[in-house]
Amino acid sequence: MRLSTSTNIFTVNRNGGPLTDTLECIRHCAEVGYSVLDIDFRFVRHPEFFLIQDDWEWQFEAIGNEANKHGIEFSQSHMPFYDPFHPADPYYTDPELRAWFESMCERAYYASSALGVKWAVVHGFTAFDKNGASKASKQQTIAYYSPYLELAKRLGVGIAFENMYDAVGPVFQRRYTASYEELVDLVQSFHDEAVGICWDFGHANMMKYDQCEALRYIGKHLKATHVSDNFGEADTHQLPFMGTAPWEDIMKTLAEIGYNGDLTFEVYGATNHLPASLKQSVLRLSHETGQYLLSLQQPRSGAKGVVIGTGRTGAIRIRFEDFAVGAIRQHS
Repeated sequence: MRLSTSTNIFTVNRNGGPLTDTLECIRHCAEVGYSVLDIDFRFVRHPEFFLIQDDWEWQFEAIGNEANKHGIEFSQSHMPFYDPFHPADPYYTDPELRAWFESMCERAYYASSALGVKWAVVHGFTAFDKNGASKASKQQTIAYYSPYLELAKRLGVGIAFENMYDAVGPVFQRRYTASYEELVDLVQSFHDEAVGICWDFGHANMMKYDQCEALRYIGKHLKATHVSDNFGEADTHQLPFMGTAPWEDIMKTLAEIGYNGDLTFEVYGATNHLPASLKQSVLRLSHETGQYLLSLQQPRSGAKGVVIGTGRTGAIRIRFEDFAVGAIRQHS
């Protein structure tokens, strides 16, 4: 098991300032000792985000070169997604905006492949028009992601579905795959080893799950992680031990089930309100916290798992001869 962090640990800035450039994120992460990263593509609605620029291919060559320079591998990515709490998200309901958004999703798969990503993390769909019914939500999710799965497999990338959490507050809102039983059922329904699970420990803490029980149930389907902590009331994306998740038990269970993927921080809540001059200190603390987490595991000898992707890193020109952008046709 290796320590990793999402690039979003440095992306968002105080008081809504412009996003931090990914090249700068790489340099800061390398400085404190990270050698594996998760590249976050979720910021496509921000006008300065690199993925939406006309020169995005060139920018990824620069990102690959910078990663090579610092000995960094990209093992995970996070795909763009529609607003999970608002079924009237204009990027989903407006045909022109949706077409543009889907083209950004396609770019994210090509870019993931070019940077050597093994697992692209995605969110399932909740059928709001059916009051979140599991059967309808599952049908929508499979219909939407099946074409992307074919593209991802041709590019050497696997798809990992993330566990969600139900929204609580004035109005309860159920979300598909907040249940880990639903999540496993969804993944098994694809009948494809290129489909797995990303376990978000913060989301599970919000659901008050026994995380060790959930991890044992998920077992071999676990391919990626989102590591953060909270107090079970809001998804605050804090560092481990700054909430109520039982990390000692979690780490032992990850070793017990033979998980051999990465331990990937998604802890932007610990940095996105900080002045720029303080971020590096928290980034350093995150790396130290991760090393401590890794020290808690008790490795099981002989554990093996399916490996998706080539793991190649660096400046690879994204080529479209075989996979034309716009060829993917989505289902409503």
